Amino acid sequence: MNHQPNAPWPVVLSIAGFDPSAGAGIAADLKTFAAHNCYGVAAITALTVQNTEGVTALHPTDPASLRDSIQALLADGHIKAIKIGMLANRANAEVVSAILEANPALPAVLDPVIRSSSGMALVDDAGLEFIRDRLLLQVAVVTPNVGEAATLTGLKVETPENMKAAVQRLREMGARAAVITGGHLEKAIDVFAEGAELEAFVGDRVKPDNTHGTGCTFSSAVAANLALGRQLRDAVVLAKAYVTEAIRKAYAVGPGRLPLNHLYRMMPPARATDHSPAAPEPVH
Repeated sequence: MNHQPNAPWPVVLSIAGFDPSAGAGIAADLKTFAAHNCYGVAAITALTVQNTEGVTALHPTDPASLRDSIQALLADGHIKAIKIGMLANRANAEVVSAILEANPALPAVLDPVIRSSSGMALVDDAGLEFIRDRLLLQVAVVTPNVGEAATLTGLKVETPENMKAAVQRLREMGARAAVITGGHLEKAIDVFAEGAELEAFVGDRVKPDNTHGTGCTFSSAVAANLALGRQLRDAVVLAKAYVTEAIRKAYAVGPGRLPLNHLYRMMPPARATDHSPAAPEPVH
């Protein structure tokens, strides 16, 4: 059957873990894609046991199943960009590397998820080594936070100047482009490098407790903007603006770190309070 949609949305593939609390991972990615008028599809690298208070268990997907899932989605032929998140282990990272090698025209965004905010390792040591030495070189852009950048580069990353040194180090390590997100600093500073250019984007630090899934959301927003045909720098700037507002408009879901409001753009504006007098009760 030949479907002719009225306004086809670009399709974006997320390769990441599943967070049942829906603040991070695949669920956050799909909501972010939808908020950018993209259609999201997903291949799950691992199931996690978690809520807003932290991750307590990790169950990696069989790498053969992961490969088959990705290949089935790519066979549809409509994917315009790929977002890569938590990979859990080296076997899954190798699957993703092979997929990227076979599809070099697809822009890929790598969020190098290493550890949960509650301290659980989300990739094994061999997987981390493979991400650093191989996968980093295959993607259009890598988007670590300051902690992930420190792990990848071996540098101390605690200040904006540290971030600039680390992003340059990532480029020296073979990354085509990199952006280090500094939402945990006093000012929400992101440092971006592509080619010889290095820029710092400064934003407001809002609702610092509403940060469950910020890294996933940022990288997904970058991927969505690339799928929409935007240049990488513009995709990064727009992703930062989107994440900032999603944090600002977050609302309480659980007792731990609150997830972003990924779909704030789709919600109707708040209605003004009606101060007109109440209608009189009918007289019987």
